[in-house]
Amino acid sequence: MSKRLIAGVVAAAIGGYLLWQYLTPVEIVAVHDGNTILVKHFPYLKSRQIAWWEANKDMIQAKYGIPHKYTDGSYGVVIMDFGEGYRIDRGTDEDSDLLCFDKMPVEAQCIEKHPRLWIDWSPNTGLLYR
Repeated sequence: MSKRLIAGVVAAAIGGYLLWQYLTPVEIVAVHDGNTILVKHFPYLKSRQIAWWEANKDMIQAKYGIPHKYTDGSYGVVIMDFGEGYRIDRGTDEDSDLLCFDKMPVEAQCIEKHPRLWIDWSPNTGLLYR
């Protein structure tokens, strides 16, 4: 295969993936603990993640009460990839990468920890995205 053909295939694959990311809407699956949002189809690029948050933060506040602000006005929000869905914590070493939501009335109340975007605001530091 020629280098041009390989470069064309790689460029087409990347372009297709980015187009899919752009056209597939983010789905909010659940919210927990006043600061955790579980999503599917979250953008890969940090700039697109921040743009999604900025475009949707008022709706998220109105619908879910997130972010929950502390008495000094500061807040922290984490957007996590929902991944394969909720799992049961069996208490093994394999489950050490789970984040569990104890208020759920079902046994499968944990997800794998895959944070995609952290949003923090405080009077001292201002707005931070990680």
